[in-house]
Amino acid sequence: NRLTVSGGIRLDFQNESTEPFTAGPHRWAPNRNFSFPAVENVPNWKDVNPRISGTYDLFGNGKTALKASASRGVEQDSIRYASANNPANTIIVQTQRAWTDNGDFVPNCDLTVGAANGECGPWVVPTFGTSLPGTRYDQAIMNGWGVRPWNWEFSTGIQQEILPRLSASFGYFRRVSGNFYVQDNEALAPGDFTEYSVIAVPTALPNGLQLPNAGQTVTGLYDQNFLPAPRNVIKDASQFGDQFQHFDGIDFSLDARLRNGLTLQGGVSTGKFMSDNCQIVDDVPEALTTSAAAGIPQSVASNAVQGNANVIIPRSYCHQETPYLPQYKAAASYNLPWYGIRASGTFQSVPGPQIFGNTIYNNANRTTLTTLPRPFVVAGQANINVIEPGTEYGDRLNQIDLRFTKIFSMGRTRLDLNVDFYNAFNSDAVTAEIGSWGPVWRLPLTVIQPRFVKFGARFDF
Repeated sequence: NRLTVSGGIRLDFQNESTEPFTAGPHRWAPNRNFSFPAVENVPNWKDVNPRISGTYDLFGNGKTALKASASRGVEQDSIRYASANNPANTIIVQTQRAWTDNGDFVPNCDLTVGAANGECGPWVVPTFGTSLPGTRYDQAIMNGWGVRPWNWEFSTGIQQEILPRLSASFGYFRRVSGNFYVQDNEALAPGDFTEYSVIAVPTALPNGLQLPNAGQTVTGLYDQNFLPAPRNVIKDASQFGDQFQHFDGIDFSLDARLRNGLTLQGGVSTGKFMSDNCQIVDDVPEALTTSAAAGIPQSVASNAVQGNANVIIPRSYCHQETPYLPQYKAAASYNLPWYGIRASGTFQSVPGPQIFGNTIYNNANRTTLTTLPRPFVVAGQANINVIEPGTEYGDRLNQIDLRFTKIFSMGRTRLDLNVDFYNAFNSDAVTAEIGSWGPVWRLPLTVIQPRFVKFGARFDF
């Protein structure tokens, strides 16, 4: 009489493939002619995903409910993995070349020839028009049961009626992820890297901004000793060790529906995120570069840094853990005692954007700011995030939205005329900013939408 339980099992089957493709002669590549066969089972995943939830009336009076649930989910996908495994995507489709014009505004050269001729220099990309092997996927993660990226979510909580029309809820949530992927360049072994450290740039910018750890040493960086032809393979990270990722969250809310027409809802949500791939990067140092993570079409790339490619994360930051980041939200609605007018509004306060310190170290400042005993091999430089991820955040976003409604009741019908004020106090909170150290460091990229007014109507019949 007190317990309600529901559960089920979901069978997930995901199968993708690519069609055969022929790259025939082209205007700029007249000699091109090669074909790609169809690619099957990229991927061919099979998963069993159980879920169960329960609610228990603690005292049998309908005022105290204990709740708990557990469920397994898998990464959503449509054709991303098929696209990533499509050999047709390995065709080099762009190049540039220098052109010195004689004044007739016509490139007097044979544009189909890659070597310099006439007024045209050579192709900047000599392999233009050809197909080069790209990153491939280990078949062990493309086929079978339970190899798809997954997460388990657990929750428990209590809902309590404090007074008639007043209740409170408390909940704890934990999300654990698994089946991680890592991009391994099989042309490199762990011994093919030189470890070094850097000093976080100690100088301040003209606008007074300075790295929070300016002058401190950041350790655990690796530079390749040579540049081999890459043989990138995306593999199951468990081949190299254990990788961990989980989220812990806490919610508290109040819900009041008073007799005078006042409705109040509000609460606080907070949570922290942890990611650890330290065992992985011991065997695959190149996984510390975000370009490797960017090649993995997962919903969460643990090394991603605000979308910047080729940013290096020091090994000393391989264990990332954010603090608890609270979000405050509230909503209120009140029927004014005259003229059929209802006033309502919402308030939210959420954490600001994470701050990054992506700093360029090159052969010009190598001897003063790094311990690397030789010149940089990869592009003659390294773009390093010297701020530990999850430790620095910008100003919070605080936003208030308001609505005023005039209600017309006409028998069985009702007409609501609404006026909405979004971002009513015209906050200019930053939602994304530049993470590269330099004159424009922390320059806002986007801010919340400015205040605007919206008129609307709703007719119920």
